Amino acid sequence: MENLKLIKIHQKFDNKKLNNIPEFICKELKRIQLDRKIMPGMKVGITVGSRGIDNLQLIIKSIIYEIKKRKGIPFIVTSMGSHGGATAEGQKEILTNYGITEESMGVPIKASMEVVKLGRLENGLPVYFDKIAYNADGIIVVNRVKVHTAFKAEIESGLHKMLSVGLGNHEGAKLVHYLGVKGIQDYMVEFAEVILKKAPILAGFAILENAYDETYKIVGAKTEEFYQVEKELLKECKQILPQLPVKNIDILIIQEMGKNISGTGMDTNIIGGIKGFKKGEYEPPQIKKILVLDLTPETHGNALGVGMAHMITKRLYEKIDLKATNMNTITTTFLDRARIPMAFDTDKEAIEVGLKTIWNLPGTKPRIIIIKNTLKLDQMYVTEPIWEEIKSEKNITSSRDWEEINFDNLGNLLTRI
Repeated sequence: MENLKLIKIHQKFDNKKLNNIPEFICKELKRIQLDRKIMPGMKVGITVGSRGIDNLQLIIKSIIYEIKKRKGIPFIVTSMGSHGGATAEGQKEILTNYGITEESMGVPIKASMEVVKLGRLENGLPVYFDKIAYNADGIIVVNRVKVHTAFKAEIESGLHKMLSVGLGNHEGAKLVHYLGVKGIQDYMVEFAEVILKKAPILAGFAILENAYDETYKIVGAKTEEFYQVEKELLKECKQILPQLPVKNIDILIIQEMGKNISGTGMDTNIIGGIKGFKKGEYEPPQIKKILVLDLTPETHGNALGVGMAHMITKRLYEKIDLKATNMNTITTTFLDRARIPMAFDTDKEAIEVGLKTIWNLPGTKPRIIIIKNTLKLDQMYVTEPIWEEIKSEKNITSSRDWEEINFDNLGNLLTRI
């Protein structure tokens, strides 16, 4: 690893974002005539899931304000399937990490794993729905629209997933995933359609983020508009999705992974379906080795997706909550995603092993990229072969200063984003 040098680069993406969120939500609420549905004394639940969404507090607070303005009684209902160890307490704790508390939001936060059965699909699978949400006078569904990590379709991750998986709690999430990718791709929308007919859903707010994970667009949707709104936003999402700058990488070093970053800890739309989980038209990068250095605090030890890495650090390994990881992974049915890779005492040791196992001829300069996580791709470190390939790209600039890869006395990587 002697004389291994990297340069910090910046990828420029469309940075258009939404400002004046409270004012915008007020306008959308009126546009979809939600203001006419909220009556005095009406108990209205607002869904909040486990993903880290930009401006989440402000978005939820703005909806709460509009409900209170019409003398409704708002509350937050946790909507995250089997996350948080499939316990009410665990799910509330996840929201606390996002600053979503009863004190900060000024409304009760209600969480339970209890469900009611709303019916069955034609294939016989029962449709479960959160009991607290079902007993509300109305529910406003809030979620980010994003590409899914396992399949490609008109509807992937968004309002429909929040209904069928998030508000299905552990039982519902388990059933949606019961038949693997086929089950999610083919039946998730069917589950949601039953819920839309039989549960007190008032409307939805679909969020789209730009490549910098900033609020790009918020679209209100009447219940009958859920499919079309989400379909169109997903098309737009795919157009602005950030990517790694090259298709061939020897070692991808990811500083952190976690459920707040992606449902799979690391987004397979960025790193590719390394273990064959993905299908569809997207051409993933070819990555010889993936090294992950740490878990995010927000993931609470849930390391689902760690099985897609080839190497991890002892630091990450010791933070894994096996119960939470196993519960979530079993629910998804993709057991490979929880396999524990080789764990090394230090970052330096892991990188040295990576360099020894990438099958390059002696003297070949390695193609290495260091990123913070799979959400933050506007800045990264790259080695010389990658820089030579991308330096003429108009959307890429560099710091112009080459740095030798640097570690502290304990072997922790200091060359970080």
